[in-house]
Amino acid sequence: MARKSERLAIPNLGNYTIALDSAVRAMGIEPWSSTYTTREEMELGIASAPESLCLPFKAHLGHFIAAGRAGCEHALMVNSMGTCRLSYYRKLLESILHDLGLPIRIWGLGFDGIKPPVIRYFDPAPIPFVKAVLLALEKIKIIDILEIESWKTRPRERERGSTTELFRQGLAELAGAKTRKEVRRLEPRFTERFRALRTSPVAGEVLRIGLIGEISLLRDRALNHNIEETLGELGAEVRNFFLLGAELANIFGIPAGKNKAHTRKELAKIARPWLNNPVGGHALDSVAHTIHCAQEGWDGMVHLCPAGCMPEVSVRPIIAEISRKKDFPVLELSFDEHTAEAGLITRLEAFVDVLRERRSGRAGTT
Repeated sequence: MARKSERLAIPNLGNYTIALDSAVRAMGIEPWSSTYTTREEMELGIASAPESLCLPFKAHLGHFIAAGRAGCEHALMVNSMGTCRLSYYRKLLESILHDLGLPIRIWGLGFDGIKPPVIRYFDPAPIPFVKAVLLALEKIKIIDILEIESWKTRPRERERGSTTELFRQGLAELAGAKTRKEVRRLEPRFTERFRALRTSPVAGEVLRIGLIGEISLLRDRALNHNIEETLGELGAEVRNFFLLGAELANIFGIPAGKNKAHTRKELAKIARPWLNNPVGGHALDSVAHTIHCAQEGWDGMVHLCPAGCMPEVSVRPIIAEISRKKDFPVLELSFDEHTAEAGLITRLEAFVDVLRERRSGRAGTT
C-alpha cells in the first residue's frame, strides 16, 4: 500500500503538472508541485548549481530544494536516453541536495519498464493505481485541448487578456476534477467558451508561428517569460510543438490526446536530408518541425534554447541553413538566468513586424 505519510515532489512540466498531481493524489500519496518555477526557486537553484549547467537544471534544483525544505522525502525526475546530459541530472541533483543537508531520494520516471522503481516503492493498490493513470491521461487530453484553443483564440480575442483569464479558469476547474467523468464533461464546455471569445474579421491577418526547442523552456512559462501569451497578443497563432498527449501516443502508443503528432519515424524521415545522426533531447523534433512548417507555409518559427544545451545548440547551424535555403524566418532565442523579459519582448515584436512585412510583400506580388 502507498505510504501516505511521505510526500513526493513533482518536477515542473508546465500545465501538465496538474495531471501528474492528480495521479499521485489518487494513489494516496501527498504531492508537492507547481505549474511553473517561482522566482524564489530559481534563486535557490542558481545559488546551488554549477554555473555552467543549463537553466532547466537550475530550475529543477531550486524546485527540489524548496520541496526538501517543505519536508518532502522524495522527488520525481524525468529520465533521458542518448547523448543529452539530462540522463546524468537525476544523480547530480540528488548529490547536490544531499550536500545541502536535504536527503531527498529522486526517482527516475521513464525508460524503467512497465513498473518503474517509484511505483514499486510506494506500491499502490492495483485498482487505485490504474484509476490514477487513467485520470491523469484524461486530464492530459483536456490540457492539450485547452492549450490549442487558447493558441487559436488569443490573437483573435475581443478584449486583451480574456483568453489568458479563461485559460487559467479552465486549468483551475480541471485541477479540481476528481473523476474521469467530471473531466470529460469539461471538454465541450471549454471549447464553447473559447469560441465565444473569437472574432472573425481579423482571422486573415493572424500569423502562424511555431515554437520548438527544449521541453522545460517550451512548457515552463516562468522560464520562457510567457512567450505564448506575448506572441498571441502580438497577433500570432502559435503552435507549441510539445504536446504531452501526442508525445505519449508516440512513445507508448497510449491515446492521450486528439491531436496526433508525427511519429519518431516520420520525424526522422522529414529531418533526414539535414540530420542523420542522433544528438539527444528533442533536437530531431526541432529540425523536423522547422522543415515541415516551412513546407506548409507557416510564417515563421521561434527556437527556444537554454544556453549550453548540447542537443539544441548542436542543431542550430542546421536550422539556420534550413531557414536560409527555404527562405523561412527562424528566430533563435537563448535563455539563461540573465535573460530579461523586456529584451525578449523587443525581439519578438521585431520578429513579428518582419513577418508581417513579408506577408504584405507576398500579397502585393500576387
